[in-house]
Amino acid sequence: MAGLKWAPAPGQTLQSSWGPGLTRAPPQESMRAYAANVYTSVVAELTSRPQRRFIAVEQEFFRLWWTSVASEKQKHQVHQLLKKGQLEFVLGGQVMHDEAVTHLDDQILQLTEGHGFLYETFGIRPQFSWHVDPFGASATTPTLFALAGFNAHLISRIDYDLKEAMQEAQGLQFVWRGSKSLSAQQQIFTHVMDQFSYCTPSQLSFSNRSGFYWNGVAVFPEPPPDGVYPNMSEPVTPANIDLYAKELVANVKQRAAWFQTPYILWPWGCDKQFFNASVQFANMDPLLDHINNRSQELGVSVEYATLGDYFRALHALNISWAVYNHHDFLPYSSEPFAAWTGFYTSRSMLKGMARRASALLYAGESMFTRYMWPVPHGALDPTWALQQLQQLRWAVSEVRPGFSATGVGLTPLLCTLVLANPPAQALGPHFTDEKSETPRHWVPDGYSASVYNPLAWTVTTIVTLTIHFPRVSVTDEMGHPVPAQIQTSTKDPSAYDLLILSVIPGLSYRHYRVMPTTEAQEATTMATTLRFKSKLRRHSSSQKKRLVTMANDCYTVQFDQDTNLMHSIWERKSNRTVPLTQEFLEYQANGDVHQGPVSDNYMFTANKTAVPAWKTVVMELVRGKLVTEVRQYFYRNTTAQNYTFAIHSRLAHVSSDPDQELLCHRIEQKYRVGPLELNREAILRTSSDINNEKLIYSDNNGYQMQRRPYQAFVNNVIARNYFPMVQSAFIEDNKSRLVLLSERAHGISSQDNGQVEVMLHRRLWNNLTWNLNYNLTLNDTSIVSPMLWFLLGPHSVTTALRPRMGLALQHRPIVLVRELAGDQLPVPQEQEAVILPPNLHLQILSIPGWNYSRVHTKHRYLRKGHQPKAQADLHRVLLRLHHLYEAKEDPFLSQPVTVDLETILRGLGPVVAVKERSLTGTWDIRSLQRWNWRTKTGHQKGHPTSPSRLKRGPIVTVYPKEIRTFFIDFQQP
Repeated sequence: MAGLKWAPAPGQTLQSSWGPGLTRAPPQESMRAYAANVYTSVVAELTSRPQRRFIAVEQEFFRLWWTSVASEKQKHQVHQLLKKGQLEFVLGGQVMHDEAVTHLDDQILQLTEGHGFLYETFGIRPQFSWHVDPFGASATTPTLFALAGFNAHLISRIDYDLKEAMQEAQGLQFVWRGSKSLSAQQQIFTHVMDQFSYCTPSQLSFSNRSGFYWNGVAVFPEPPPDGVYPNMSEPVTPANIDLYAKELVANVKQRAAWFQTPYILWPWGCDKQFFNASVQFANMDPLLDHINNRSQELGVSVEYATLGDYFRALHALNISWAVYNHHDFLPYSSEPFAAWTGFYTSRSMLKGMARRASALLYAGESMFTRYMWPVPHGALDPTWALQQLQQLRWAVSEVRPGFSATGVGLTPLLCTLVLANPPAQALGPHFTDEKSETPRHWVPDGYSASVYNPLAWTVTTIVTLTIHFPRVSVTDEMGHPVPAQIQTSTKDPSAYDLLILSVIPGLSYRHYRVMPTTEAQEATTMATTLRFKSKLRRHSSSQKKRLVTMANDCYTVQFDQDTNLMHSIWERKSNRTVPLTQEFLEYQANGDVHQGPVSDNYMFTANKTAVPAWKTVVMELVRGKLVTEVRQYFYRNTTAQNYTFAIHSRLAHVSSDPDQELLCHRIEQKYRVGPLELNREAILRTSSDINNEKLIYSDNNGYQMQRRPYQAFVNNVIARNYFPMVQSAFIEDNKSRLVLLSERAHGISSQDNGQVEVMLHRRLWNNLTWNLNYNLTLNDTSIVSPMLWFLLGPHSVTTALRPRMGLALQHRPIVLVRELAGDQLPVPQEQEAVILPPNLHLQILSIPGWNYSRVHTKHRYLRKGHQPKAQADLHRVLLRLHHLYEAKEDPFLSQPVTVDLETILRGLGPVVAVKERSLTGTWDIRSLQRWNWRTKTGHQKGHPTSPSRLKRGPIVTVYPKEIRTFFIDFQQP
C-alpha cells in the first residue's frame, strides 16, 4: 500500500479522573512513581533525538512535575521542545473529563484551569483534543472544544456495533455539529479511533509476550526491586526486527481499509506507559528505520508525529467530509453484555458531594468578585481568598474522593465573605447550601441567617433551618416579620425545621434574625402532622378512593390512603389529571462470573426485570402555611424496624405569578436510600398514563437535550436502554410533559409506556479478578439522599421553565448561620443586584488571577523560557454568559437577547472595557481563526459571526445556545 504512515507521539495519557470513584494511590505518590518518571524520561529522550515526538494531555500531573520536580534545565528543555514541535500539549485541561455524568460548568472549569496554566507558563494554546477514554461521547463536547479554539477533535469509546458499522463504511472521520442551534458555526472535525482504540496492538503472532510495550506496565508507588515490570515486550533485535516490522505493517494496512485518506493514525502507547521512555524509544527507533528502509517492499512509510501533524496532513487534503449532526454517542457498550451504564449512578454520595462542591465554588466566585468591586469592603486578605478559590477550582476539576469533593476548603472563605456583608462579629459560623442547623445550646440573643443568591435572577425560595426550640420570631434586616413555618424535623426527632420564605435579588444577600420566644408569633406558624397506618404493598381495590392532597396554585397532588402511595397530579395550566404512582424496585445482580455477566462500578448488566424492594409503607402528612409535605417510609419487610427507602415530597403554597413561578411549578422530592443489600441496584420508578411509547429525553451535561428512543437489542436490552441524566430528563405525549430535574447524575430509562425510572444507588460485589484487583466491585454500604424536582404541564410551560428550574436546583441559595451578639441585626451594606433576562444565565463571574498578557504578541517571550511574574492579577474579571434556549424552542425565550453590560454590572463599578475571549479565555476572539473543513452537505446553519458582533463594547447580543466569554475591566478607585 502506498502512502504515508503516521506514528503520532507515543500516546501516554495520565487519566486521573475519568471514572467515578476509581481507587488509586494518593496523587503525590502517583506523581512521584509514575508521572514524574514519564515527564523526566520523555524530556530527556526527546532532547537527544530531534525526530522524536510526544503528546501530553492533562495538566493535573504535569503541573505537579513542573512545580515540584523539574529542574531549571528540564524546564528550559521543555520550552525548547515546544518551540521545535517535538512536544505538543493536546486537550490541555486539568484532566480528561468524563462526558456522560459531568456538568457543563465543571467541564469548562477544568479546561479553563489547564489552558490558563499552559498559556501563563508557555504562551501556548492547545488546538486539538485527545478525548479517548470517556465512556461514550457527548454532543456538548465538540461545541465546547470549538468554542475553546480547537481545530480538530479525537474520540474513541463509542458503541461497539456502531463503531464496526462506521469502520466498514469508512465513516470514522466526519465534521460534528454538536449543537442543533449553533450548527456549523461551532462545528469541529472529529476522528474516531478504530477498534484498536488508543493503545498499540498488544498481541504478537510470533511471541507469547505482549507487543510494543517494552517498558512493561508501571507499578506504583514503588518500582519492582529487580527492575522487571509486568508485561514487558520482547526487545527488538536483529533476529526479530523483521517480524516486528511485518506485524506493525499488517496492522497499519488493516486500519487503512477503514479510512478514506492515505494517512493513518497509529498511536504508540497506552495506560501506564512511557515511564521509562529510553527503553521505549530504543526499540521504536530501529523499528521505524527498518520499515522506512524497506518502504517500497512493504508499501508503507512511517514517521514520528504529533496529533497536530496528523490533523494538518488531513486538513491539507481539502476533501469533503460527511456531517454528523447534534446526536451523541451514548450509551456506550464495549461488548454485547458490557454496557457502561452503571457508572451513571455509581458512588452517588461522591457524585452529590462533587456537585455540591461545584455549586459552592460557583457561589464563592461571584461573592469574592462582589467583595472586591467596586472596592474591597472588609478585612479579608484578597491573596488568601484567591488561593482558597484556586484550590477548590483544582479539586472540583479533578473530582478526587475525599476533602476535595466536599467543599470544606472553601467554607472559611465563604464565611468570611458573608461576614464582610454586613461586617459583624460571628461566633461559631456554620455554612451550607439552602439548609442549615443552629447549635443545640440556648443562645439568648438568637441567631442570624445570611442567605446569598448566586444566580443572576431574583429567586423566591424556601430556606430551611434546623432549630432546637418550637417557638421563634423571624425578622429581616429592617426588623419586619417574615413568613415562616415550624415543623417536626426530618433529621432529628428532637429538633424542628424552620422554613423561611425568602425573596433574594441576583447575586445579593438577605439577612434574617431568628429569636427563640415563649409566645406564638403571627408570622411564624406551627405545621400539623398526621400519621397514617402502615400499608402492605398491593394495588388499591377500592372504587371510592380515600385521597390525601397537597395543593397550590399550580398543582394538586393526591395520595391514596389505601396504599400510602402517590395517586395522581392535577396541573392547572392544561386542567389535566395525570394518574401517577411511585415505588422503589431493585435489579438483582449476578456476582459470580462463572454464572454469567456481572455488574460492577462501570457496568450494568440486568439479568431480569426489577422487582419491588419493599413490603410496607408508612405515610405522614405535614401541613403548614408555607408548604405541605408528604413523607413516605418504605420497609423491606413487615418485621423491619428501620426503613430502607423514603420519599419526602414538598409543595410550596405560592402563586403562579412570574416572580414565584419556579417555586410554584415544582414538586420537590428528597429521598433516602440504603443501606442496600449486596448485589442490589435500586431504582425509583414513576408510572403514569403519559403515552411516551418508551421514548425518553435526557440531557448532555446540562447543556442540551437528547432524544432517546427505546431500542430492542438482542442482548442486554435493559442496560443498553439506560442513559445519563446529568441535570434533566422528561417523557411526554401530545398533551403533557413530565420533567425530572436532578442535583447529581443518575442513570435513567423508560422501560415501559408511561414509565420513567431513575437509578438512585448501587451496591455490588463480584469475583472478577480485574474488579477485585482494582477495587471496582462497588461494595457501597452508604445511605444516599439525592433530590429530584418534578415539573408537569403542557410543552409550552415546561419548555420555558425547565432550564431555569434546573439551575435553581443546582445553585440553591447559600446559608450562613451564626450566633448574634447584641440586640440588633446589623444593617447590611447595600450592593446593587445583578439581574439578567430570564433566557440568559451568568455562567461565571470570577477573578481568575491569571497574570498573562491579553495581547498574544507580548506573550511570545515565554517561548524562550522566561517565567512570568508570580503575583496574581486581582483586577481582571472573567464573565461568561450562556443563552439557555434552543433556536425556535420558545417564541419569546429563544430570541437573541441583547444586554448592556455597563448597566447589568453597574453595582460593581464603572465598566472601562469589555473584551471578548475564547471559552477558556486564552484567545482574543477577534484573532481566533479556526480551520474550515469542507463538508459534503454544503448547507450551513446557525447565525453568522458578523463583524458587528466582534466589535468591542458593553452592548452584546447572545444567540440561542451561545456561550460567550469576556474580560471585564472596571474603573479602579
